[in-house]
Amino acid sequence: MAEADYFPAELLIEILLRLPVKSLIRFTAVCKSWHALITSPAFISSHLSNTRNRTLLARRYDKHDKRERYSLLEVAGDGPFAVNCSSELGFPFKSQIGYFRIVGSCDGLVCLSDDFFANPSQPVILWNPSVRNHVVLPKPTINPIAPHIFVLGFGVAGDDYKVVRLVYCRKLDDFGFVLPPQVEVFSLKTGRWRRARRVDVRLQVLEFMWCQAFLNGVVHWIAYESTNDDSSRSSILTFRVGDEVFDEMKLPSELATEAVTNLCISLIGESLGVLKYYREAGSESCDVWMMKEYGAGESWAKLYKIDLFNGIEKVVAFWKSGEALVALQGLQLAAYNQETRQTKELGIHGTTRSFFVDNYVESLLLMRGHGGANGDPFEDLSLEDGCCIV
Repeated sequence: MAEADYFPAELLIEILLRLPVKSLIRFTAVCKSWHALITSPAFISSHLSNTRNRTLLARRYDKHDKRERYSLLEVAGDGPFAVNCSSELGFPFKSQIGYFRIVGSCDGLVCLSDDFFANPSQPVILWNPSVRNHVVLPKPTINPIAPHIFVLGFGVAGDDYKVVRLVYCRKLDDFGFVLPPQVEVFSLKTGRWRRARRVDVRLQVLEFMWCQAFLNGVVHWIAYESTNDDSSRSSILTFRVGDEVFDEMKLPSELATEAVTNLCISLIGESLGVLKYYREAGSESCDVWMMKEYGAGESWAKLYKIDLFNGIEKVVAFWKSGEALVALQGLQLAAYNQETRQTKELGIHGTTRSFFVDNYVESLLLMRGHGGANGDPFEDLSLEDGCCIV
């Protein structure tokens, strides 16, 4: 009889739930029962719920060796932002144009798209660096012949991870787009795209330079609506991942009247934030706004202003205290203290636009539920007529 048979099952599960992903991957080789337990959906979900850490996922592009690099940053819990240690992750992909667009990150999964000004037919990838697995999504079903742009969003509802794709076709008689856009949703649970019906979207997401913020089960994008006087009104387009419903979240007047190209959506701790950039020569700056109570339009407040003339190029992300992480013109990532207005370099180098930082939690998602032909839990597996897990 195996030694594990003498161990109470409840105690074994309690111990395994406290272990890091790297250890659990090794323990799948102990015996068949351990492998079945660790790769079961129930255990994967419970382990994710029990995981508590202060890890950040950071991406940068090194222009010297032409490589896209990802790292996990262990961050001090209290006080000013400081990186205790950094560990680089293996990145198994190669972008056609330098580096991928990171659509979003959720529960250890990173959604990647190689569409920056390039071929929009490039596949979308869901990648879990902790278990070194990824899913290549099947080709979308909406591919108009007419000129068009598309926008992606990534989030989770319950135990299903979804990618939403909005396709805006250009009008033939002017420079605008046909509304509403065509929409399809990919479900990781089914492995398929499904076309959405009765889409009520009157907002246009900014082409090419869009980005998302996922909060409270909702994907948010900065968007705009053309008005009758040939101007536009900026707003936030939302998509509830659970019931797959679009809606609008109004911006305060100071932001709604601003050109959409000057706005960027972000997360500030557990709150929704919007950045407003001024790019006039000699007075470059960035206003940091936050919605203090989610869904309450009257709770929008301007927190502080960042002057961009002292070497700061753009805001990359925010630490939970509201401290900004910024990209410097010297191709470095730095922490910005809003009280002293000083920056502290973090020793992370890369091109300005390539920086990405987000909260990260290790998970067993995409862990193989069975071994391959050689018993290797990371061997390639194709799903019939669906996505491909690699």
